[in-house]
Amino acid sequence: MNPLRLLTVNLSSMEVSFSSLDQFTDLFGGKGVATKLLLENLPAGVDPLSPENLLIFATGPLNGINLSGASRLTCHFKSPLTGGYGESQCGGYIAHEMKKARIDILMIKGKAANPVYLIIEDEKVEIMDADDIWGKDSFETEDILKDRHGGEILNIGQAGENLVRFACINHRKGRQFGRGGAGAVMGSKKLKAIVVRGSKKPEPADPEGLREFRRWLLEALKKTHTSLMNYGTPGIMSLANEAGVLPTRYWEKGSFDGVEKINAEALKKYVVRHTSCYGCVVACGILVKTENAEVEGPEYETLYALGSLCENSNLEELIKASELCDRFGMDTITAGNIIAFWMSSGKVDFGDSEKIIELIRKIAFREDEGDVLAEGVKRAKDKLRLEIEAIHVKGLEPAGYDPRGLFGMALAYATSPRGACHMRSCAYRPNLTGKLDRFSIEGQAALVKDFEDFYAVVDSMVFCRFLCLPVIGPIYWEELAKLYRIVTGIEITVEELKKKGEEIVNLTREFNLREGLKDESLPSKFLNSIGKDNFRKMLDEYYRLRGW
Repeated sequence: MNPLRLLTVNLSSMEVSFSSLDQFTDLFGGKGVATKLLLENLPAGVDPLSPENLLIFATGPLNGINLSGASRLTCHFKSPLTGGYGESQCGGYIAHEMKKARIDILMIKGKAANPVYLIIEDEKVEIMDADDIWGKDSFETEDILKDRHGGEILNIGQAGENLVRFACINHRKGRQFGRGGAGAVMGSKKLKAIVVRGSKKPEPADPEGLREFRRWLLEALKKTHTSLMNYGTPGIMSLANEAGVLPTRYWEKGSFDGVEKINAEALKKYVVRHTSCYGCVVACGILVKTENAEVEGPEYETLYALGSLCENSNLEELIKASELCDRFGMDTITAGNIIAFWMSSGKVDFGDSEKIIELIRKIAFREDEGDVLAEGVKRAKDKLRLEIEAIHVKGLEPAGYDPRGLFGMALAYATSPRGACHMRSCAYRPNLTGKLDRFSIEGQAALVKDFEDFYAVVDSMVFCRFLCLPVIGPIYWEELAKLYRIVTGIEITVEELKKKGEEIVNLTREFNLREGLKDESLPSKFLNSIGKDNFRKMLDEYYRLRGW
C-alpha cells in the first residue's frame, strides 16, 4: 500500500503543506489514521471550540473506486457537545473527489482571522475570502460556490457559524457529517466551506476482480436491500413502532399513535425521486417536496426525533423542519431531542409543529431560549436547572431505538466512544430481527464487541454501513478482506482484520480516557427499566471480552 498523502492547512498562519504518512498504513486510513493523528497532534484538555482543536477528514483505501458503498468520508475532532471523541461519516461524492485530488487525509488547524473557504484542486490549494458567503445558509452557500468553482463542496450554515454545539457539516444539500458538532468546530475556525476538484482517478490493483465483485454485490443487494431501495431508511419506522421501541414523547413511551401519518407510506406521496452516493445502486436517499419545502430526506432518525419524540404527526411541517435543519446545518437527532426536552418541561406543548420550526430557527441563531437549547440536553439541563432527566450518554443524545426494548442497544449506547450512538455497532438490527432475544442479556456483549470491531475497520477502509448491516449483509469480515485485496493488492486474513478493529477501538477509548470521559452508563430512566444488575452483567462481560 502506498504511503498516505496528508494535506495540512493551518488557518492561523495561512500555510498549507503536503506530507506522507508512511508509518500509519497499517491502520488502513479513515478512522484508524484520523484517530491516531488526533492522539498525536491534539493536546489533551483543549477547548473543542478553540483554535487548537483539529478537524480531520479522512478517506480510506476503498474510496475512489466505482463500487456501491465506496463513497464515504469520515471526519474526526474533539466534540464540542461531549468534550470527548468526535467522529462522523458522510456519503455523497466528496470522498471520491478527494481521491481524484490525490488527498488521503485533510487536517485543518488553527483559526482564520476572518471568514475563509478552501479550494483544493489537485496540487493547488488556496485559502479564499468568505465574507460574501458568511451568514448564508448551507443551500445558498453550495449554489454560490458550485457556480463559482464547480467541484464537490462541504460547508456549514448559520448553526455552525453561531457555534451551536450540534451543528453539522453539509454536502450536496442532503448529506451530512451529522453528529457531535463538527460544524461548530468548522465555524470556530472561521471556515465556511471546502471546495475539492480532482482529475486523477485511482485504479484498483485487480480491475477484473473488482468487476466480478461488483456483479456479485449487485445480485446480492437485489435480495437483501429491497426495503432501502424502495423506501430508504424510513422503512424501519413502522417496525420500530410495532416492537415498542420508537421513542415517543421524550422517551416516555415506545410507540406513537400518529405513526401512520409520518411513516414511509405516508411519505411516499411527497417523494420526487431517489438519490444516491457516487456509483451506488442502492440509492437509499429520497428527495421530497411539499408546497413549502424541498429536502433530501427526512431519514428515519429525523422522523423519530422531530416526529414521534415530539409527538408531531404533521408530516408537511416535519419535512419543513427537516429542511431548515439542513439549511442551517444542525444535527436533526440532537435538535429533536433538545426540543422534546423543552416540551417535557411544559414550556411548549407536545405536537406543536409550528413551535418546532420556530425553535429550530432560534437555536440556529442562538436567539432567546434557543441560546441555551443550542448547548444540547446535558448543558441545557444544568443551565436551566429543570427537574426533568436529560437523556444522553457522554453528552450525546440517543438515536431512534429505545434501549428498554433492545438490550443490545442499551450496551451499545453505553460503550460507544462518541456517546449514545446507534452506528458504532448497529446492534438494533440483530435485536429487532430476532437473531438475539432483545429482552435478554445473553450474547449481547459478544455481539456488540464484534460489530464495534468490524465497523471500526469499515470506517477505516472507508465503506458504507448500509452494505454491511448486521443480519442482512451482504458484506462481512470475509468479503471485506477480499475487497481490500482486490483494491490494494494486499492479502489480509479475517483474524488480522479483527485485531486491527480491536486496536482502533482501543485508540478511541484512549482518547476519551485522556480527556477524562469514562461515562459508560445510561440514564436512570433506562437503567431502572432494564435492571441495573442486568446492565452491569452485560458491561462486565463486555469488559472481559475487551480485556479492559
